[in-house]
Amino acid sequence: MQVTLAFQGSRGDVQPGVVLATELERRGHRVVLAVPPNLVAFAASAGLDARPCGVDTAELLTSPLVTRDMASRNPRRRLAAVTAVTVAGGRAARAALTDLADGSDVLVGSSVGQESAYDVAEVHSIPYTPLHFCPVRSNGVASVAPVPSALPAFVHRAAWWALETALWRASRGAHTTLRAELGLPPLTSSVAGALARSGVTEIQGYDAALFPGLAEEWGPARPLTGFLHPDADTRAAVQQAAPVTDGLDTWLHAGTPPVYIGFGSMTVPGGAALLDELVAAVRRAGRRVLLVGGWDDRLLRDSAPGSGEFGDDILSVSAVDHTAVLPLCEAVVHHGGAGSTAAGLRAGRPTLVCHVGADQPLWGRRVVASGVGASVAARSVSPTSLDDALARALHPRTRSAAERLANALVSPTDAVRRCADLVEAAAHRRTVPLHSTASRTETSR
Repeated sequence: MQVTLAFQGSRGDVQPGVVLATELERRGHRVVLAVPPNLVAFAASAGLDARPCGVDTAELLTSPLVTRDMASRNPRRRLAAVTAVTVAGGRAARAALTDLADGSDVLVGSSVGQESAYDVAEVHSIPYTPLHFCPVRSNGVASVAPVPSALPAFVHRAAWWALETALWRASRGAHTTLRAELGLPPLTSSVAGALARSGVTEIQGYDAALFPGLAEEWGPARPLTGFLHPDADTRAAVQQAAPVTDGLDTWLHAGTPPVYIGFGSMTVPGGAALLDELVAAVRRAGRRVLLVGGWDDRLLRDSAPGSGEFGDDILSVSAVDHTAVLPLCEAVVHHGGAGSTAAGLRAGRPTLVCHVGADQPLWGRRVVASGVGASVAARSVSPTSLDDALARALHPRTRSAAERLANALVSPTDAVRRCADLVEAAAHRRTVPLHSTASRTETSR
């Protein structure tokens, strides 16, 4: 069969698409992987047919819309920014996907840009299968809104209703315009609502161990497969990280296990200032530091072992292979993206989430609720809050909990197998115009 995968966002959003595409190709299917222009080379290096689609996310993530507005303390400003990011490049994404999905048997899309994928699938009358990297539908277990995990289920559902209603009202006009350009009628509810009513299977590419009760609540309509993680061959093919050089390996084994600090593709609020605070907190705790720059070159430092501004107890590199390096660290500090969270927990290491926005606070709350680390907001850290958070993350009890959780996670092999099975099943499902079944007042559930 022919499959089109549409994965928008940062590298952490695209990498699971590479994992799934690789598995589908191994099964003999023809696969086209649509990704942001700046990540085409990354995806193509795995030997996949990668095509540009949507906006350059490296530029988007460094824009004021993300670095300023999405980090604002004003909830209306944050909501407006989220809406703007959601519709950014929507016209270009739909145009590219309309061509790429022609002749496909199924279209799979991630949460970012789901409206574009949904519309294009409707244009071609092919099944649309969402793939989510965290809970983005109403449930009684966890909310992307700042709701403590321990509160009753009805509070979580109320928070979801409020969020979905606000997002639908904010984006409805733009979505209607973009659908009209494709010759499609307006939706009478959000895409989330239309999907819920249609009964489409929405794959959840993360682990049930972090969300007790969620798999039971959602049932087979939203199956949790486990985190999609590249195998050794795929990591090598895409050059997921700089190779573990002799210098890095020597440094890692020359002293006590370090604390990993990295923010992936996020532009870090405060940049070097926040980094210096994190480094200082780790050093006050008596630990060595491994700094990983990612996309934000402000995080890089001249710190070759024995030289530079930091000395021997801190090493700064542009990238590492998480699978190889994180097991050699004592703890991990990062922004709380789904991929980074999964990598640290899979390595059995305690986590300190220093979240910036989007779904990252949710992952921070799940880390705390699971007893495997701590969480702080990047924009409001202080020496005291960092010291307290690190003390919780570095406690032996937290380390033991992280090791237990690692053993409970679905293996990468089983996770991608489950996901590919669900995509194959979806390709055999005949579709109906989903917009015709969506009620005017329905929201995600």
